[in-house]
Amino acid sequence: MELLAKEATRMRPVTTRLVSLFIAATPLVGIAACSSSDDDLAQASSAETPQGGSSTKDAGGSKNDADASKSDDEPTTTKDAGKDAKADGSVGDASNDGSTGDPGTPCTSVGEIYERACGVCGKQIASCSPSHVVTGYGACNEPPKACAPGTIETTAACGYCGTTKRTCNNACEWVEEACQGEVTSPTRCLAGTIDNRDEGCAPGIKRPWKCDATCAWTAPTISCEEATRLLVLGETVGSKTTRQFTQLDSKIKRLTSSGTPCKLSTATDSYYAYVEVRNPHAKSAKVDLFVREPAGQPAISVLVSAYATLPDSSAAARQACLTGTELACFHDISYRACLMDDDAVTVPANGSVWVYIGNFDGTDPRATFELTASITAL
Repeated sequence: MELLAKEATRMRPVTTRLVSLFIAATPLVGIAACSSSDDDLAQASSAETPQGGSSTKDAGGSKNDADASKSDDEPTTTKDAGKDAKADGSVGDASNDGSTGDPGTPCTSVGEIYERACGVCGKQIASCSPSHVVTGYGACNEPPKACAPGTIETTAACGYCGTTKRTCNNACEWVEEACQGEVTSPTRCLAGTIDNRDEGCAPGIKRPWKCDATCAWTAPTISCEEATRLLVLGETVGSKTTRQFTQLDSKIKRLTSSGTPCKLSTATDSYYAYVEVRNPHAKSAKVDLFVREPAGQPAISVLVSAYATLPDSSAAARQACLTGTELACFHDISYRACLMDDDAVTVPANGSVWVYIGNFDGTDPRATFELTASITAL
C-alpha cells in the first residue's frame, strides 16, 4: 500500500500537465475551423440540423406563417371586424339583421325603406329614422279606381245597348272585352242622347227627340206649335244657342224696368212673347240671356225677364219673376236687352225657365227677335 501511494503521488504532475496541454491546444482548433470555406459551414449546418428545422431562423419563419394565418381567419381590430361584416351583408341591411319593419321596432340602417300592402292594390311606406326606430306607415297609395285582381264584371253597358265583360288584371286595372249584343238597326241611337230636329214640323221649327233605353228614338212630347216657343240649351259650358221668335198677335200690360218683384205698367199694353228655355242636362245650368232684332229689321226697344214657370195673366203671377226686368244690355250694346251677371238665370236640371220678351212702346208693331242663351256654368 505504501508503494501504491507513492506511485500515485509521482504520477499527479503528469496528469496535470496533460490537462494544461489540452486547454492550450483548444484555440488552435477554433482557428483551424475559421479557415474552413463557407460551403463547408453550410454543409455542416445542413448536416447537423434535422429535417423540419429547429433552428432559430426556421422557428422564426414558422412563427410568421402562424401569425399570417391568424390574421386571415379572424379580424384583429374592431375596424377590421366592421369591414368584414359589411362585406358579407350582415351589417347595414335592416331587413337582413332581423328588423321586422313594424312601427316602433329597432332598425339598423337610417333611411332603410319598408313597404306593406294596403287597400285593394296599394302600398304604404315607412323608413328607419335617425334614432334607429321604424317610423309609422304613411297613407295608402294606390291607383285611382283600382280593382281587386281577378275580379270579373259582366253587367257593364256599352255601345248601342250592348254589354261587355271586364276583368281586373294583376296591375289592378280593368280590361274590357269587345262590346256584345249591340242594336244593329240603321236608326239606332245612344241611349239618353237628345237630337233637336224639325221632323214633322215646318222648316226651322225643331223639337227635341230623345233616345230611349232600347237605343231607339222616341217621338217628341211637345207639338210643333209649342216648339215655336222652345229654346234648348247647348251641351257644354260656353256653348251658345240662338233662335228667332215672333211675338204673339195680342197685347198685355208690359213690365217696367225694375228688380224683383217685377212691376207692371198701369198704362201701356204691348206685344209680347214667352219663350221656354229648356235644360236637358242632369245638372243645373247657369245662363246669360240676350235679346236683339234680326239683321234688316227696324230697331225696337224691348224688356226681358224670366220666370220659373209659364205665368198666367194674373198680376201676381207676372210679378213673380226670378231676377227682375231689364231694358238694356250695358255689357254688350249689340243686344237690346240682357240678363247676365247678377241677373243671370239658373235653369234646373232637366227643367226649364220661361223668358218674357215685350215691347217697351205700345205703338211698336209685333216683331221677331233673336234670343241667345249662353251657358256659363253646369
